[in-house]
Amino acid sequence: MKLHALDLSTSVGSAVMERGRPPLLQTLRLVGDRAHMLGTFATWLDEMHMVHRFGGVAWERPILTPKDKVDKLEILYGLVGIAYAFAGRHKLPHCEVTIQEVKFALTGRSNADKVDMIAAAMKIGWKPATDHEADAGAVGIHAMGILNPKRVAA
Repeated sequence: MKLHALDLSTSVGSAVMERGRPPLLQTLRLVGDRAHMLGTFATWLDEMHMVHRFGGVAWERPILTPKDKVDKLEILYGLVGIAYAFAGRHKLPHCEVTIQEVKFALTGRSNADKVDMIAAAMKIGWKPATDHEADAGAVGIHAMGILNPKRVAA
């Protein structure tokens, strides 16, 4: 299974992953007002699917704090809504994973920081340009185990 793993924020981390191959990592920077940002993400997700024909999609559940402004909440949950709608429209298996699961998948620790995530990604031969790309790859590692687990002979 080819999986598209996402770290959702105004800098969307992306990892197109297949077992046994290094992921294709990139970052999509969203700019403009909310409508433009969400429209850009929806279009980009469709274009990525046309090019890479992934069979599943996964993303990290956004982190929200009581101090977050309404604009940030609307953008983050707009991105989540688009991801769910995309999976539904294309009938793709999908999952949302927590930040702790993501950090643990790549570093073995659920409290790793951005530097730790990038270092762990580089240690396994990836070349993330941003922490968002390292996070997206880690989403993929965890989600692959959920959406496409390895079969073990009994």
